[in-house]
Amino acid sequence: MPDHAGERLAEGREAEVFLQPDGTVLKLWRDPGSGDRARRESAALTALRSAACRVPASLGTVEVAGRPGLLLERVEGEDLLALLGRRPLSVLAVGRAMARAHLALHGPAAPDELPELHDLLRERIARAETLPDDLRARAQALLDDLPRGDRICHGDLHPGNMLGSTADPVVIDWGDASRGDPTADVARSELLLRMGELPPDSPVVMRTLARIGRGLLITTYLGGYRRGRALDRAQLDRWLTVRAAARLSEGIPEEVPRLLRLLDTAFGG
Repeated sequence: MPDHAGERLAEGREAEVFLQPDGTVLKLWRDPGSGDRARRESAALTALRSAACRVPASLGTVEVAGRPGLLLERVEGEDLLALLGRRPLSVLAVGRAMARAHLALHGPAAPDELPELHDLLRERIARAETLPDDLRARAQALLDDLPRGDRICHGDLHPGNMLGSTADPVVIDWGDASRGDPTADVARSELLLRMGELPPDSPVVMRTLARIGRGLLITTYLGGYRRGRALDRAQLDRWLTVRAAARLSEGIPEEVPRLLRLLDTAFGG
């Protein structure tokens, strides 16, 4: 077990990634209460090692200075969001890569260690502070009517969580992995592509191109996914509504007005 974090390679809203002396990496969550996320990520990665979806090897969960962590095989290469920033015309290749990766990870049944997606979403909808109570009740009722499913769901698949080339990317960041309906997982990705905020330090040119390219990326991604697995648009929209309600629990102020408008429209407000 490492006794210190090491050299920081990357960071996000919830975790930091550090290089270890032996060449592995340590993903360290900021919240000391995120031990379940580390265990969840490890379980998903172990289940997918023999699947068509490329993932880093999990080398075990650890704790450093009271913070939960996961030791991982290091994966070289930039993420596909950075690739889009450098080469905007790669948007079609990135959309197709997302579709292939999602189809591959939805192949295996989820291991028993993963929580039920319905349970996670219900809890997140319940604690979303900016969600009005009437919309909360309607979102929870809609969730109850949606199928549970038994596939591995990534929970946060987008270009920033795919490393390497568009031909054979490695999917990372499995802390939101769960057992559920694949359509629910696609809905989460569509929601992120539609309105997810780019990292604060993103160049102005990337932000400008993102506004132009979102629609094309979504169309390419969904079209590629449909070629491998049936995807009902009405069911996808229902899941999109539930996912929007749950997304409000993540406390990203810039997204709140857009998410509330989506919910108002979905519920006829």
